[in-house]
Amino acid sequence: MRTLRRRAAAVLPAALIATALALPGATARADETPQQLLSPAEAAATWAVGKLTDDTHASADHGLTADIVMGLAATGTAGDTAERATDWLAAHAGDYIHRGNPDAVNAGGTAKLALVAAIEHRDLSDFGGHDLTGLLLDRVQDTGRFSDAGPAGDMSNQFTQSLGVLALARTAEGAPESTVEFLASTRCADGGYPLSLRRNPDRCTSDTDSTGMAVQALLAVDRTADAAPGLDWLEAQQQENGGWGYNAASAANSNSTALAVQALAGGGRDAAAERGTAWLRGVQVGCSAVAADRGAVGYMEPVADGMALRATAQVIPALAGVALGDIDGAGGAAETAPVACGPGEGGDGGGDSTVGGAGGAADGGADAGGSDVTASGADGGADGGQDGGSEGGADSGTDTGGSGDDATGGASDGDTGDQGASGDPGDTDGSDTSGAAASGAASGTVTGGATGGLTPDGGLANTGANPVPLVAAAAMLLAAGSGVYLLARQRRRGALRP
Repeated sequence: MRTLRRRAAAVLPAALIATALALPGATARADETPQQLLSPAEAAATWAVGKLTDDTHASADHGLTADIVMGLAATGTAGDTAERATDWLAAHAGDYIHRGNPDAVNAGGTAKLALVAAIEHRDLSDFGGHDLTGLLLDRVQDTGRFSDAGPAGDMSNQFTQSLGVLALARTAEGAPESTVEFLASTRCADGGYPLSLRRNPDRCTSDTDSTGMAVQALLAVDRTADAAPGLDWLEAQQQENGGWGYNAASAANSNSTALAVQALAGGGRDAAAERGTAWLRGVQVGCSAVAADRGAVGYMEPVADGMALRATAQVIPALAGVALGDIDGAGGAAETAPVACGPGEGGDGGGDSTVGGAGGAADGGADAGGSDVTASGADGGADGGQDGGSEGGADSGTDTGGSGDDATGGASDGDTGDQGASGDPGDTDGSDTSGAAASGAASGTVTGGATGGLTPDGGLANTGANPVPLVAAAAMLLAAGSGVYLLARQRRRGALRP
């Protein structure tokens, strides 16, 4: 997918630029061509692999491990790692399916395992001794809804339904028609899809993550007419910076943006998808950072912090331009790809411009599109926040990512199933229940960006330059007259291009 050129989000005062150019070494930096990641998707995949425990799993987190496997398959790299991680998921499948209770079935987690198993061409009828297809079919109600079983009650939601359809669509029999019809019937009047599956038209609230998941599932079963209103809704919700928040009131975050990009790419809405991809590259740690951090994708800014692995895992397929229904783990390279940098016309998100990168993530972010259990989990987050009752709380632990964290009732951050509209990226199956609110954990770092302020995490601080001596020197230059200013302006045009 063609990557759009990133424009700088902040403009330095002319006097400050003149000062920077007058300092030792400034001319050399001005003559250098900015470096950018040559393959953002592969770089993200390689960085994620480096964070795995024993090169096999993500700290025993089933949902996050599954998301990483799907990301590796989407890039066609690290096939050996994906195989080991899938083996680990199979060996521990029972923990994810039953959550400690042999009589319970987490429908979302089961569906996510089935999707990964299908992507990796494993036997769904015997995945670690579990018949994933049979378990899923047993959880289909008369209405066509996939529901959880167990004493905790039914906490299934849109991520559960979408993952179930995506997984069974890959079987010989395909997804039962009733499950597809139920999914399509949940659409809100505005064209988007809600997290909660309760039948209450007056409370049908569309959100980015749930819509992104539902649209991908509908496209996977060739229900393009049903997917079209959701695609229209996503395009209408795209922010000026190119990204998406969990809803219209929240700032853009990587997880919500990734799910929207995957849906739009799968639906042929290339222009909107490309703008979203540019935003994602803006929150990816690029070539100006230390080598160990390059490729990581931040929640709302290009930093390799505690939320980055979840955010990165969900963003990888979006950077690769592959929808969930199209990911195939066969035929890829066995090893990871090198994180390669090369000359480019724009910054690559590694702090070249400001915290928001291409999309201006600087406006803060409400959810990472898959946050574990922070303010909104796709798996129960938003459900619980809006409906309460059995659908709230920790949902069904279905890593459905993209929309809210399980435990917090949010709606959009999480792996592939647990996210929170205001929390860190979480699981997409709703299994996670611990994300940090996007407005909390991620706030405070998103300040520069599109608004152009020189804040602790934006502007010059992002490039490693110390603004204090620059400001002092600027005062002297202002007193010297306009000659230096004009020279600085010429150099800026040639070297500080975004």
